[in-house]
Amino acid sequence: MVSSLPEAVIYSAWTGASILLGTILVLFFSPTRKTVAFSLGMSGGVMLFVCYLTLLPSAFKHGGFLHLLTGMGTGTLLMLLLHHLPFSKVGSKGESSHLTRLGFLLVIAVAAHNAPEGAALGIGFKTGDHVGHTLALAMAVHNIPEGIGLAAPLVAAGRHPLLIVFLSLLCGATLPLGTWIGLKYLTGSPDIVSAGLIFAAVTMIWVVICEICPRAFTLHKPIAWVGMGFGALFMYIIHLFH
Repeated sequence: MVSSLPEAVIYSAWTGASILLGTILVLFFSPTRKTVAFSLGMSGGVMLFVCYLTLLPSAFKHGGFLHLLTGMGTGTLLMLLLHHLPFSKVGSKGESSHLTRLGFLLVIAVAAHNAPEGAALGIGFKTGDHVGHTLALAMAVHNIPEGIGLAAPLVAAGRHPLLIVFLSLLCGATLPLGTWIGLKYLTGSPDIVSAGLIFAAVTMIWVVICEICPRAFTLHKPIAWVGMGFGALFMYIIHLFH
């Protein structure tokens, strides 16, 4: 058993910091159309793998029908509302605006799924050290391409590096916040965690299908497919050790 709440939150914070690592990699190298396509494809591959082989199975295993329906409905409603926000309508104003829109949608999606993942991480630490540490490692690994994926379109759109770093830190901060909530309030409520996990899965799948894939295929379709395959294969290898 983890000895204290701060210990679990610290591990979760380091896991969230791996998003910043992916962002820094993008900031130090000027992205081309091919690198952006590959990064977006890899991010999409990682997100789909995590959704279908981690989030959804866990949600269906532990959640009741009502909680699953609630998580699915709120996730769908959130993404529908996002398309009516001001920045969701800038795609027709040019390449930079479209990339900015995609970047912010990715930031919201990553932050949305990090919170319930953090809660699941907190529950893992409550169950035992081995479970918590294994989850933390798996999440840290898949957060790196997520950081690359959310930063690449913002860098290509010419957004300020400090803004990109701030958004990356904001996304990472939702992980320890979710861990704290999970340890304090959700360890006895697996149905609530299940609703959060399926909510996260819905938002991630929506962004991958409606935003990441179309944008990546427009930039360079073969490279995007390679990126998706690489991301899925990478997570599969991590999953074998998990």
